[in-house]
Amino acid sequence: MIKSIAKLILALSISTLPVVTPAQQKPVRIGIAGLSHDHIHGLLGRKEKGDIVIVGIAEPDSGLVERLAKRYGFDKKIVYSSIDEMLRSTKPEAVMAYNDIFGHLEVVEKCAPRGIHVMVEKPLAVSVAHADKMAKLAKKNNIQILTNYETTWYGSNTEAYKVVNEEEQI
Repeated sequence: MIKSIAKLILALSISTLPVVTPAQQKPVRIGIAGLSHDHIHGLLGRKEKGDIVIVGIAEPDSGLVERLAKRYGFDKKIVYSSIDEMLRSTKPEAVMAYNDIFGHLEVVEKCAPRGIHVMVEKPLAVSVAHADKMAKLAKKNNIQILTNYETTWYGSNTEAYKVVNEEEQI
């Protein structure tokens, strides 16, 4: 299960890869922490792929929520003003953090004890101290943390994914 969710988080970051396999019919329940990072558009625009279902969004900026709900058509009933409230109410399998960098640690602090995997945008953290805390929380709670780096989008990564997961050459 952990490996499957970690692969999905990686694939969601890449967003050009086919994610649903015959063995994975059920979409992964995704929570979103923040809507302020520009990469949110890739996630909100992938409804038709069927590999995820966005079960909750934690975003206190109602103006931002309004604009993105209008653009992408998500129901504002899934929006919560805090990550705690969103996690408690929706129980996602993974959380994608599109918030400010300082907030990445808080997302991991809230998700890790619940066994929820996390993807954050780069950079991972504002300091080595924050990164160390995140690493310790991930290890202690057996979760995966993925940082979405620009190299994630390289075509060579798409090919590597295909070789490993579709052609099973490695």
